[in-house]
Amino acid sequence: MEKKETSIGVQVDDDLLEVLQQLAEEEDRPLAAMARRLVVEALHQRGSIPDKKSR
Repeated sequence: MEKKETSIGVQVDDDLLEVLQQLAEEEDRPLAAMARRLVVEALHQRGSIPDKKSR
């Protein structure tokens, strides 16, 4: 079964936005891609989703 992608909106304060923009720029990624990457990393850390390596 093919996975479906869904867009979500997230409100952040100016300080968090600045950090996200800086990280995105450092890795030459769009802001949304950086936010998605950080969410995935956080979910991995919590054990909520498995690492791709362990599949």
